[in-house]
Amino acid sequence: MAGPGAKLRALSFGESVIDIYPDRRVVAGSPVHLAAHLAERGWSVSLATRLGDDPDAAAVREVVRRHGISDELIEVDQRLPTGSVTIHFQEGGGHSFHIHKPAAWDELELAGELPEADVLCYGSLIGRSETSRAALFRLLADGRYPARLFDVNLRTPDIHIGTVKRALEAATILKVSDEELGALVDLLEVNVVDDFFAAAPDLEWLAMTRGAQGAELRHRSGRSWAKGTPALEVLDAVGAGDAFAAGLVDGLVRGRPGDEALTLALEAAESILGRRGGLPTG
Repeated sequence: MAGPGAKLRALSFGESVIDIYPDRRVVAGSPVHLAAHLAERGWSVSLATRLGDDPDAAAVREVVRRHGISDELIEVDQRLPTGSVTIHFQEGGGHSFHIHKPAAWDELELAGELPEADVLCYGSLIGRSETSRAALFRLLADGRYPARLFDVNLRTPDIHIGTVKRALEAATILKVSDEELGALVDLLEVNVVDDFFAAAPDLEWLAMTRGAQGAELRHRSGRSWAKGTPALEVLDAVGAGDAFAAGLVDGLVRGRPGDEALTLALEAAESILGRRGGLPTG
């Protein structure tokens, strides 16, 4: 494990999108949010994604540049547009998505040489197409990533069971929301949460986020930690889970105890709930 001041490297793999709100368009996508939050914490981050040849792609590249993220693994698709998602707000701060397809990230190939990194970060949505799924499986088969974060993103109808199973099997850190936990249990045909450790031989940490109730972190050894969150005015919950994941990865890969890593993760999530968008302000 790296110490507090070490310069760590991350590879964030997956979709880049434009979130379409009623009044604006915002660069988003869990891999982009996560990359930006890790970069803000001093990590050297590469983003592997695929964009169209359009104005939305230029907006994504500007965010990548502003946050100091490497763009060497960003591909360009001359046929398909940069991905987009329409956001629908719900009472209480929640939200729902409509993910448009096809999009450039569906054809993410990652055909070149793979970079070294201390952690590989990926989700399940990227597995909705055959091309991007093959690229993910190639990454997961590579042995150069000692830590592997699987941030579950189950978005109906874009759920590919084979991707979810393979992504879990390869993970050392699993992050899942309480809304997704039941669906994940059904998909993987496990009986209890602890069965995830049996299904994933390399899994060391399981983090479950619970919205306003905080989160719980479990270790393979059986130890667990749970923390609540203070009462906050939630303006926009989009990206809170990605900020949580960045704080969690930063804590765990640097070797912090479970309770400290969980605190870092929750503080990161809380920091963006009072404003619009899932990117850090830095």
